[in-house]
Amino acid sequence: MSFHWDLYVQLADELIRYQRQKHLMEAYFRSAISRSYYGAFGSARVKLEKRGINIPRQNTHEFVINEYQNSPDKKNKQIGRALLTFRRERNKADYEHSGTFDFNKARRAFLKAQQILTQL
Repeated sequence: MSFHWDLYVQLADELIRYQRQKHLMEAYFRSAISRSYYGAFGSARVKLEKRGINIPRQNTHEFVINEYQNSPDKKNKQIGRALLTFRRERNKADYEHSGTFDFNKARRAFLKAQQILTQL
C-alpha cells in the first residue's frame, strides 16, 4: 500500500489547530509548514511517476519542481512556481534558527498546500 501524501496536509491542520503545550507552539507551527510542503510535494511527485517519469534519488525536489515549471501546461507551470517558493519557506522553517513562525505563516502554508493539491 502506498502512502497518501495529502495526509501530511491534514496533519499540518491538526498541528495548527491543536497546540497542547504553549512552550512548543513555534515547533508546532514550523512542523505544520514542513508537513504542508511535503504533502504537496509528495503528491506532485507521485503524479509525475504515474505519468511514467522516473524521479532521480538525488536532487529530487529540484527535479520535480523543474518538471512542473518547464511544462508547456500553464497550470503545471503555476504548480512549479508554487512549489519553488513553498520549498524556500519550508527550508526556513526547518533550518533557520531565527525568524517568526506563527499561526499566520503556518496557516498560509496549509492553504498553499491545499491549493496545490487542488491543482494537481
